[in-house]
Amino acid sequence: MGYNRAKAKTVYQPMRSMALSSASHEAFRREWEANFDAAVEKARQLEKQGFLAEEGLQKGALMESKAKQLSRQLQERGFQVELIPVARWGKEQAVFLVYKPPATPAEPKPAQAQQKAPKPISTQNLIQNFYKTFKSTDDPSMLAKEGVIMDKAHMVGIVDIEFTPQPGTSPSRVPVCERGRKAKKSGLKLAQFYNDSKLRAALLELERLRHKWVSPDVRRDFPIPIDMFRKVLRVVGDGPVTAYAPDEDGPIYFFNERAPGNLAVACVKDYDATTSDTDPMDYVIDIAKANFGYQPPLAQ
Repeated sequence: MGYNRAKAKTVYQPMRSMALSSASHEAFRREWEANFDAAVEKARQLEKQGFLAEEGLQKGALMESKAKQLSRQLQERGFQVELIPVARWGKEQAVFLVYKPPATPAEPKPAQAQQKAPKPISTQNLIQNFYKTFKSTDDPSMLAKEGVIMDKAHMVGIVDIEFTPQPGTSPSRVPVCERGRKAKKSGLKLAQFYNDSKLRAALLELERLRHKWVSPDVRRDFPIPIDMFRKVLRVVGDGPVTAYAPDEDGPIYFFNERAPGNLAVACVKDYDATTSDTDPMDYVIDIAKANFGYQPPLAQ
């Protein structure tokens, strides 16, 4: 989900101020990961009933006590309010707050104002999504210093493909940046699709059915463990996504058109995968359409 740095600071300040153990942090991360897509999907369903889901999601998760305080203020002004729980933090739930404005006489709108352009995904959005989803010992500053931040297992990372090291330095991760640049400019274009919560819900369903790998390409030459693929798409964020590889060895670089063009979420291919147990991306999209109402926008 997207929200800017200023809003994120306000939203997550109560969480940071609570002293919890590392085990509690891990439990929160697991619960957040398990419930996030379902919570977003519930918000999207409420949007069909007139709730302003996008505005609520953009504000990020609130502590339940704060959300209830805001709910009372909104209800006093005639708004309908729904709280969508995501994960428990200490003694409180972290929730999304979505609301529906009171009914007012409809006013004609200019044709150009009917459709809002999708909000961009900032570098900070990607970094926040990454640390919510994957364990990492890297400091976020590594992206500026070495061009890459990686998860603890060095399987997934955010990559700046235009990174240039400072004179006199030789960061060890520069080759990952160079391969990302090659992938986008002259490599293999593996797939182009629209990423959203319904697509990720289809991946979760396949995961529950014990499917093992997904490959972005039709030939299934770039398999990724299905749970990792779903998490990668969560970090990438909603929007038009294109997957590239520099060559048959990978890694796979995922670019969201709403994010800065120099940033990709990269993931290694799994050499232990078998083709017969690997689903192509087209199959995942068919499942999303058939079971979750996935309808990508016509213009990506």
